[in-house]
Amino acid sequence: MSAGAPSGRIRRIAVALDASPHSLQALALAAGIAAALNAELEGVFVEDTELLRLAGLPFLRELRIATLCESILDADRLQRELRAAARGVRERLERTAGELGVAWSFRVWRGDLEAEILGAALDAELFALGRIGRFAPLRRRPRPIAPKPRDSGLLVGVLYSGSAGATRALSIAVELGIRHAASLVIILQPAMSADAATLRRHVLAQLGSMREQTRLVSLEAADAAGLAATVRNLGIDLLILDEANPLLGRASLWTSLETLGCPVVIGR
Repeated sequence: MSAGAPSGRIRRIAVALDASPHSLQALALAAGIAAALNAELEGVFVEDTELLRLAGLPFLRELRIATLCESILDADRLQRELRAAARGVRERLERTAGELGVAWSFRVWRGDLEAEILGAALDAELFALGRIGRFAPLRRRPRPIAPKPRDSGLLVGVLYSGSAGATRALSIAVELGIRHAASLVIILQPAMSADAATLRRHVLAQLGSMREQTRLVSLEAADAAGLAATVRNLGIDLLILDEANPLLGRASLWTSLETLGCPVVIGR
């Protein structure tokens, strides 16, 4: 979370976007959070430099799913398509923000998606991220989750380790729960410095009026696969965690995004 945020107030929420359905789902959730927290929404369209570099290799071919026709992967055409996609995403962002009465901004970010996106120079206290870029399309889908009743509302998960950053993430979730009528699931992540019972006491002391709408569970296994299994089994719509959490390491983050089935919001 940015050091300049007065009293922990969330001023801006950035969301990483491309034209995939997964990032549009992240946009809708980020916009809802921005409206609930009275924050600005910043859309960041991602141009993956690794994808652009691969497009320049002469031996690569492109297979169009609609026509099953094969052609040379043209870097100039790919760049034009990315620009067109960015315009479409910007229009979607503008429309979504307008419907919710949220201030918004938009920019294009180019970099190594896998290596640099978490360190991108974003002036935002929260960063929403779903499965985007080359990680999103045509991957094996996780085990389906039973549909929720229409009136069940948003289910927000928080990965809580007891750290200062995790405590801030929990406070954001509580505020979101109060303002957005969301239910919470707190996933306890015990460490050497605090056991599950200690974490439970800390969480209960912070929940206040959200106690009745909150469920506490323990992380099934202390790795990315265990987190993904917990999130899927509970049917969580949105996961909030602190940027210092060890499960946000480069490899484990992308492993999680492949299998979580929901966007993540990272406190920065």
